[in-house]
Amino acid sequence: MTSVEYIKMLEESLVKKVELLQVLQSLNQEQRDILEDYETTPEELDENIEKKSDIIDRLDKMDEGFQSIYDKIKEDLVANKEEYSSEIKHMQELITKITDLSADIQAKEQQNKDIAKTRFSHIRSQIRETKHGQKAVASYYASMMNNTGYEGSQFWDKKK
Repeated sequence: MTSVEYIKMLEESLVKKVELLQVLQSLNQEQRDILEDYETTPEELDENIEKKSDIIDRLDKMDEGFQSIYDKIKEDLVANKEEYSSEIKHMQELITKITDLSADIQAKEQQNKDIAKTRFSHIRSQIRETKHGQKAVASYYASMMNNTGYEGSQFWDKKK
């Protein structure tokens, strides 16, 4: 393969990475909506997290492939900067866009993490209140049973 073909592959890889980051951005917004809506189920959140995980795995593989190709043509790119100047400029623009998208995604991830902590804290407090209520009911029931003078069955079986 020639350097030009490798450069095209690098550019295509960067374009695909931008697309995947945009998908990840929309999944982050979907996750935020799920976390803010108390009617959603844990399964919906799990499904969203699974989709995000798949995208991240694909991005990691793309990064490895990009680095592998770049390592093959690095010397030629450096030696012939002028010849590949338009391609290099386009890749730099794509890398800038990727960096911006990555920063936005990280900020949204942190916001979602904070929302999740708040929601899970609320759920834990509801569980504690429910348990406390159940204990109170059980205690009340036991107390009522002890205070009524109820001693069980008043009939004795005379057969032996």
